[in-house]
Formats: sequence, C-alpha cells, structure tokens
Amino acid sequence: MKALRWMTPVTFALLPGRCRRASGIIVAAGIALLGAGRAPAVLAESPAGTNADAAPHPAAELLALGDDELVIREVFQSHLPATLKAYALRLWVHPHLGDLTRRDFIRLSTGVRYGLTKNCEISLSSDLYFSHGFRDVPFFDRYGAADLQFGTKINLGQPFLPGWDTAVGVDYEFPTGRPPAELTDGLRHFIPYLTLSHRLPSHHSLRVFWGLRLDEVTRTTVPGEFGKNDLKDSSTGATGGFVVDRHNWHYTLETSLDTTRLIGHTDRDVFMIRPGMIWEILSRRKLRIRSNWVVGAAVSSTFGPGGTSLGGSLKLRYNLDLKSPLYHTPFDPTP
Repeated sequence: MKALRWMTPVTFALLPGRCRRASGIIVAAGIALLGAGRAPAVLAESPAGTNADAAPHPAAELLALGDDELVIREVFQSHLPATLKAYALRLWVHPHLGDLTRRDFIRLSTGVRYGLTKNCEISLSSDLYFSHGFRDVPFFDRYGAADLQFGTKINLGQPFLPGWDTAVGVDYEFPTGRPPAELTDGLRHFIPYLTLSHRLPSHHSLRVFWGLRLDEVTRTTVPGEFGKNDLKDSSTGATGGFVVDRHNWHYTLETSLDTTRLIGHTDRDVFMIRPGMIWEILSRRKLRIRSNWVVGAAVSSTFGPGGTSLGGSLKLRYNLDLKSPLYHTPFDPTP
C-alpha cells in the first residue's frame, strides 16, 4: 500500500522557467543517486572496544530487515511496527524498470525516513518520472514528480497483547502538478492505520502480523487512471500474514481485505493474496555497510468487482544510510 529530503520542492512537468528547470535537477539527482549504488558498499568502522570479526548475536541472524527495507511496492506493502533509531536518516531509490516496455515514462520512486525519537519516525517520498524515449515521447521531454507522500509512525511497544509489538501511523498522499494520467489515480489519500506483529518464541525466524487501516479519498482536478480492481472510493481494510527470515533471504505472505461498505458510497470488496521473497545484496546484519541492493519478487492474486487477476512482480531497490547511530553503537537489531 501504501526525514526531510532533497526533493522537498514540488515539481511540475508542464510549467516553464525555473520550476521546469528545478524538476530536471531533482530528477537528475535521483538518477545520480541510483548510479552511485553501483559503487562498492562502504564499510563502517567497528565501534571501539568491539571485535569486528566476532560472530553476530544469534538472534541477529534471524531477525527481519528494518521495515523500510521490507516494504517494496507490489512485493510487500504492509506496515510493520518497527521504527528507525533516533536521528537515523535512511534513503531509498526504486527504479521501475518494467516501465521501459509498458509506458512512455519511467518512474524513479524515491523516499527518506528519519527517526525523530527511538519510537517515532517521519517519512517523505515521491514518484519521480521522466520520458525515456523508447516509445512515443522523446527522451526527457517530460519530467517531474507525480505525487508526494508524507508519513509518520509511532511504535507503542506492547500495550495490548504480551509479545505483540504495536504501532499506529498516518500516511497522506496527493498528486502534484499535471503528471501523465497513467502515473496517478488523481486522488488524495489519508490513511491512518494500526499494525501489530509477533515473533514466535519457538520459531524465532517466523514473524506474524495483522493490521487495520482506513483510506479516506477525495477527488482532485488531476486526471488519473485506475487499475482493474481499484476501489475508487473511501474504504476500510484489514491485513495479515507472516515473514520468514533466512539470513539474507526473506519469505513473505501478505493478505488483505478492503471494502467501501462502511465509509464509502459504493458496496465494493477486494481481496488480495501475495506470496513473495526478498533478497539482500549485501546482508545488512553480518556487515556494517552503509548501502545495499534489495531484490524482491512476488506473485499476487486479486478478487474484486473488476474480476479476478493474477500477476507477478520483480523489483529492485537501492538503500543508503545517510546518517545512522548503528556506526557508533553496538548492533541492536529490529525487535
């Protein structure tokens, strides 16, 4: 589903002058960051008084990735409770390579998350885009930011159920400028949510989760396109599934049920099931590295008013720690 960063200015693909030039600079910066990922990862210095070659804590080998690295669009999209460490700043770049054959534009989803405190984080992201020139629109003839997405999440600890980590959060997303209709649904989304997760004591590699969410949508003047089973209305939903961690491989199963019957103006329901896997290149637990690549693959089946659909996704994402307490404190993995 669905930290201040360098793309804070809103860009408009069709405006002349300074706004258009600024859009080009921002998109070019995103491409440059993606290219920087080809360089070898930089190893952080070991904290003083520790043995860099010592075997990691046994639990560290099995614990899940940080939530920002698990969440990859169309692979795994459920919110999980863990937040960044205080003052950590993390950037990610996700090129949509499949757009080269399906669209006139390629998207470069980019975002940052910042740890305000040890249990609160904020995030900002956007779908940058530019025309790639392989189809009808000339190279870089149009470019900009299709939307902006703000988020905040607070980890509440285990206030309700022993052993169940709990978090609440809010996401807010809206289109910007006049992006191509194929890159947006043209709606504003206000999404508060509750999420809980539990790692089984007898099978520490297995983490189960469930959550509730509300998606209040309002229409804008920006034209957009909808998918086969998009609800096109305000809805409520529930999610559930599990994550299994096997060193730098992570196997996921995600399910969701969304309905417009409670707060919408229609009576549509959509059910989705999506098994997937995520592969870290390099592992972020054995080595203290500042950046890595993550490959995600999933198969999804959706049942809704538009019929039944079956699809697959293969995604690539680059992660970079711009600032992290990890390099100055002993390793403390995500609970």
